[in-house]
Amino acid sequence: MEMEDLHGLDELNRRVLEKGLCAACGACTGRCPYLTSFRGKTVILDRCTVEHGRCFTYCPMTFFDPDETSRSVFGVPYNSESGLGYTGEVAGTRAADRETAAKGQGGGTVTALMALAMQQGLIDAAVLTALPEGDLFPRGMVAATVPEILSCCGSRYVGAHSLVALREALDRGFQRIGVVGLPCQIRSLRKMALYDLKEEGLKDRIALSVGLFCNWAFSSRDFKAFLAERYDLQEIRKFNIPPPPANVLELETTRGLTSIPLDEVRPMIQAACGVCPDMTSEFADLSVGMYEGREGWNTTIVRTDAGRSLFETALGAKALEVEAFPEENLAHLKQASINKRQRSARK
Repeated sequence: MEMEDLHGLDELNRRVLEKGLCAACGACTGRCPYLTSFRGKTVILDRCTVEHGRCFTYCPMTFFDPDETSRSVFGVPYNSESGLGYTGEVAGTRAADRETAAKGQGGGTVTALMALAMQQGLIDAAVLTALPEGDLFPRGMVAATVPEILSCCGSRYVGAHSLVALREALDRGFQRIGVVGLPCQIRSLRKMALYDLKEEGLKDRIALSVGLFCNWAFSSRDFKAFLAERYDLQEIRKFNIPPPPANVLELETTRGLTSIPLDEVRPMIQAACGVCPDMTSEFADLSVGMYEGREGWNTTIVRTDAGRSLFETALGAKALEVEAFPEENLAHLKQASINKRQRSARK
């Protein structure tokens, strides 16, 4: 990518914000004094005349070169026919600690891996998504201790501007930062490493990325308004979307389990998700998501040396339970990923 291809806030506004294609990843709002997040939306505070801005450059919805990124991360060209991107081992996993497995999403694999990475000194901070008590909108959080990591377990299913917290982690001087993010956020991290405009050493300071599987995310503002009309938000403890054919969104509340037909909430899906081709966070060190047909377990894809090192450390420490991933499930996962890529290309 040449410098003349990198633009600033005006172009970001024209190509992304005005078209309603913001993914609410937080890459721009964490780095630009002219942008902020407000009630789940990215808002322009004032005009900026910077010619080559980090807001445009790091946004996952502007340009993205999968071949350049794959060569940078994996050392090989991007293989668009593989379905899952560059993969090493694929396994079924869950946290060995029963409490972590129960509180986490699926089998609690992500929580277990990030807690272990902190305990082993592989990271000195984690950028996660938290829902502060009494707050309606999830947001990014810098976790610097294992208890703080454990407090963030569970998926939010909304765009939450979580990468704002990466700016905080950098400013606080952390040198080995782990990030858990959606595919759009992982793409943004890789763009930061490739085009480090402020020379912050991002390629070395982002020590670990754990990407989540994601077909889509809700607009935080719209989703919370929808829920607030039907529930006491303080009673909601956890969200879950079971695999097909369930076709429901489950809410775990203080009164018990309830469900909402997905067709009722689909109108609140972010428009950006419709043009995103990445279902399994193909450029992360490790990718973790649903294990179809295996309740209480996750699917884990090991992709890089950093991911493999953490995965093997987790096995040695008995932090994870692992089982072979069936070929039938793998084939189905690949096809689902290809289907998302094809749908995005038609938009």
